Amino acid sequence: MEHSGHTILTARIHSLERPGAVFDWMAFRAGRITDLGRGPVPEDLRSAAGTVDLTGRTVLPALHDCHVHFLETGLMQVDVDLSAASTLSDVFDILRDAARSFDGRLLRAHTFDPDLLEHGRYPTAAELDDVGGGVPMLVKRRDGHSSVVSTAAASLLEVDPATPGVELDESGRPTGVLREDAYTAAARAAKRALSAEERVDCFHRAARLAAERGIGIVNALAGTEDPGNRDVELLIEAEESLPIDVVIWPQYEDIDRVLALGLPRIGGCLLLDGSFSSGTAALTEPYADSEGSGCLYYTDDFLTGFYREAHARGLQVAVHALGGRAISQALDAIEEACGTDARDSRFRIEHFELPTPAHVVAALRLGVAASVQPTFEFLWGGPGGMYEKRLGPARAARSNPFRTLLDSGLLVAGGSDSYVTRMDSLLGVHSAVNRPNPSERLDVFDAVSLFTRNAARLSFDEARRGTLEVGKEASFTVLADDPFEVDPSAIEGIEVVALYLRGEEVVAGKKAA
Repeated sequence: MEHSGHTILTARIHSLERPGAVFDWMAFRAGRITDLGRGPVPEDLRSAAGTVDLTGRTVLPALHDCHVHFLETGLMQVDVDLSAASTLSDVFDILRDAARSFDGRLLRAHTFDPDLLEHGRYPTAAELDDVGGGVPMLVKRRDGHSSVVSTAAASLLEVDPATPGVELDESGRPTGVLREDAYTAAARAAKRALSAEERVDCFHRAARLAAERGIGIVNALAGTEDPGNRDVELLIEAEESLPIDVVIWPQYEDIDRVLALGLPRIGGCLLLDGSFSSGTAALTEPYADSEGSGCLYYTDDFLTGFYREAHARGLQVAVHALGGRAISQALDAIEEACGTDARDSRFRIEHFELPTPAHVVAALRLGVAASVQPTFEFLWGGPGGMYEKRLGPARAARSNPFRTLLDSGLLVAGGSDSYVTRMDSLLGVHSAVNRPNPSERLDVFDAVSLFTRNAARLSFDEARRGTLEVGKEASFTVLADDPFEVDPSAIEGIEVVALYLRGEEVVAGKKAA
């Protein structure tokens, strides 16, 4: 072998090709892996190649995140953060301070979670009016399926009190809380106020954050059905200047629009239902703490037709479905539209949180993959958690059945749903390994695979990345410690040392050409 131009990396290298495939060194040239080995590097190779000495460090295939709301993740770094609030008074103090120096059109706040507050409720529009002194405020719940707006914001965003999802008090007046259609309309109106420059800045902020956390490949959900929204076009234009690779998911129903952009996929987070925490995920039985059972946002006929046309025109489809009714609707639509003809299309169901055994069998037969978010269980699972409060102990115990899904043979890959949880694939690994329900926990190999080898398959990229093998990209994440060796409770604390894409280190937010 001619070794000139090679680089030799020494570290503890988990190729992820199979369990136990660990190497001491890796050779690559022109961004591709040419060899891996154990023991000392052969002298002829060492003498003719450059070296990257990472002895004592651990290398994994470059981490993926399969579900990121890309614009919103960037916005989180410029909007008001309510994650530190433990009481409504804390929320009001943070918003009051922000309002004092605010000079824009709409003050946006994120990561509001009433389940973590002492009083466990939303603020009212009147309270926001008082806190903000008339500044228009949009406070988004952490799950991204409900919000509360001040009176001025309701006017600015043209919230129609007759829209489904506008909460009314006993006198029939809006409280400020928005769910379902009302929330969606307000969120889209808020986005329309952003300039193209602000949007591109958010893309770069989100990409830099991913790189800092060792994530080299992000499935970026972008755009809305609004014909005037150009987020997907802007992201395509910005793609080459980002420090990471993005797999762009246009959140459209318009198949012609996607094909005109030259993209092979559609949907991403096309909402069939809502969330458990907002009480809008579509369940087969009522919530444990309320009378409702959630809602479906699309008709069966529309969804069947959508799958039929998308498949006929060669598109991969992803839809958001948490509850059993929404999962059933997606699988039934695929069955009616395509049968098993779409098995090779790798249709995705995002979240897939409360499937029945019949759902798992149907998904496997139809070739449907599950895109899951293990950090949901880290935040909301276990005794006394949000899942148990909303669903009751029995249903909460079978939510997010990662072990069951993998054992069935289903393709399962991992993401964060950032902005809902932080974009942090190591936290996702930690959450899958330390799942509150022991019977659904994953071992470290399977947990890491969610964010590497399985994630690459989900995007039809397994021939070039996802594992470290000869001929594949030299794209890898460098860690200070080995997740296979540390105590499972310490995985989330492992430091990310570096990220390499195609043999070049991602430095200062820049990707090598």
